[in-house]
Formats: sequence, C-alpha cells, structure tokens
Amino acid sequence: MKPKNILKLRASGKINLYLNVAKDGRADGYHEIKSIMQSISLSDELTIEILKRKNNHGPENKNGIYITCNNEDIPLDEKNLVHKAAALILDNYNLRDKYSIKINIEKHIPVCAGLAGGSTNAAATLVALDKLFNLNMKVADLMNLASEVGSDVPFCIKGGTTLAEGRGEKLSELPHLPFYWIVLATNGEKFLSRDVYGKFDLIGVEKKSIHKELVNNIMEKEFSDFFGKLKNDLEGVVVIEDKEILVVKEKASELGAIAAQMTGSGPTVFALCDDLKTALDVYEGLKPLSSRVFLSHTTPNSLTVYS
Repeated sequence: MKPKNILKLRASGKINLYLNVAKDGRADGYHEIKSIMQSISLSDELTIEILKRKNNHGPENKNGIYITCNNEDIPLDEKNLVHKAAALILDNYNLRDKYSIKINIEKHIPVCAGLAGGSTNAAATLVALDKLFNLNMKVADLMNLASEVGSDVPFCIKGGTTLAEGRGEKLSELPHLPFYWIVLATNGEKFLSRDVYGKFDLIGVEKKSIHKELVNNIMEKEFSDFFGKLKNDLEGVVVIEDKEILVVKEKASELGAIAAQMTGSGPTVFALCDDLKTALDVYEGLKPLSSRVFLSHTTPNSLTVYS
C-alpha cells in the first residue's frame, strides 16, 4: 500500500480566559505569564503535502517549503510560523535534501487578533509532518519543537482548557469547561504582540496573579465565581488606542453575555453565553460595532485530522 503523502487538518483558535503578565520581561525577551487558555471552534484549514525533491520528479526551490493562502495579508516566507515549523522538521530530521513541503492555508481566524491563528497553523504543521514522515515523535520532543516556533504553539497542540505559565510553554491540563457559546468581535485594528507587551512594560500595571483561585474554581465547577473574576492585564494598554473594546464589552454584557473581555494582545473581544438565543442576540448586537463578528463555541480539541 502506498504511504500517505497528504493530510488535511482543522486548526482551532484560542481565547485567553485569564491573562496575568509580569513586567520587564525575561532574559530571553519574553514575559512571564499566567494564563488560562481555551480552544474555540473558529478554525483554519490546512492541506499539507510532502513531495520528493526535483531530482526525484518533485518540485524544488532553495528551501523546499511552498506556502499558499487565501488571505493576502499572510506572509508566505520565513515570516510565517508555519514555514518555521516546517523548516524545523526538515532540518532536525535531515529531510531537506530529499523532500519538499507544500502547505495551503485556508484562513478563517482573523490575523493579528489575539486568537493564535498563526500559532495553531504552526501546531497543525508539526503534527501533520510527524504523521506524514512517520517520525513517531515523543510528546516531549514535539512540544519542545513547538516551543521553538512560538509561545502559544505548545498550547495549540494540547488544546482544551489549560493553564499556561512561563512564556506560555509550561502547560497544566485542566478539566474541560462545559460547552459555552462564544461571540468574537474584532475591528480593523491589528496589534503586534511584541508592541503590546512593550507598551505594557512602559505604562502597564503589574498585578498579583489569581490563577490559583481560578484553577480551583474550575476544579470545583464554581463557574459563576470563575467568570466573575476573568481579567486580561494587556487590555488596559490596548484600549488606549482602541476604545471600541470597552464599548463592545459593555454592549455584550447588556445583551446577556456572562463574561466579556479582550483576548491575548487584542483587539478581539470574546463574549461567553449560556445559550444559543443569547449568543445570537449578542452576535447581532455587536455587528454595528465591529468589522468582523463570529459565532463560535468552546471545544476540547485544538487540532483535528480529517483526511
């Protein structure tokens, strides 16, 4: 039987239910965080194919990695985390001289929106290439490579409901949250994470982390208390440039959302809802305030291989 040389995957985005940030960063340039992350159903789709190099009747270029995408804002070169993930596999397993990799990304997750779209695509690339090349990587090795690609990539492999610490690579699995509808609203602004963290160092307020309280709430299924304490330390510096975030949050709460806040480094706001009717009310109510609004929900998985 001919071995499989192509895989299709669905790669889910994430929201930060809670994000605590320490100021002034670390020696490696990152920041210490405490974050409770949650996978959501809004996802991109990737098709990943491996081919033998040109001398073996396959395509060839200087690096052997070809990326295509339906979104013109997505870089197709080394600036893309997907490219970085593929290059790590080729180089770490001495495959570059033998194989080329073709990756098509069908984007649905907004770009530079705090939803880990690039990170989840990179995670999907690592998982797919492990399968396609029959590398049988140990979980620890896979997660180490993911950490090299980017801070959110290890979570995007793990998925579900997870406590992330360090720069985001130290993960502790938590019980999955119950099913909640999630409305996501993002405007035309795009914020680079490094710029937001840099501004936080200058004018942000470092706060004591309450992640242990929140983890205990999840363990004890005290969700009312949990949702009442959600915070994002970066929100305070982002709203200086994007005050619409506060308007969207207030509107979502007025329409019945049980919690609403900015995710990641922004500018997307998520609104958690108990039922579909409330979610649809919030969805319609946020349309006039945002350039893009999505109806999503919590999910226990970040990556799905479906063909």
